Amino acid sequence: MPEAIAGSSDFDISAIQFATLFLLAGEKELTIKRIAEMIGRSVSATSRMLDQLVIRGLVSRTEDTQDRRTKRVSLSENGQAFIQKLEQKRAEAQIAVMAYLSPEECAIIEQAMQLLALAARRHADSHAKSKISSTNSVEE
Repeated sequence: MPEAIAGSSDFDISAIQFATLFLLAGEKELTIKRIAEMIGRSVSATSRMLDQLVIRGLVSRTEDTQDRRTKRVSLSENGQAFIQKLEQKRAEAQIAVMAYLSPEECAIIEQAMQLLALAARRHADSHAKSKISSTNSVEE
């Protein structure tokens, strides 16, 4: 897949920016501080990286309604379209490669993908539960 996206200037973006966009695709919005924690960067480095994504029109930054010092970040419409385009290119590349697999190998890949989907659901469930418990502990 890197070759499939490397030839397009649409995808001229760093790995950490990709990671951030995919993070935001999985969440409605996050604070800059939370993004920094999740990608393992300082808040200032994360803020500068997000500035670049804002300039490219891939993310939107807004003030928190409860705390004006806190900025919330989400994918813009262009960012959502970018992720969809990337996912489409990824799927096309996978389909092209899978044409070279035997039926038995395809069955193994299908089983592995089902396991990954199951793990993703478990992760989402765990993430949702941790959000609920952190919300409850804040309210108490």
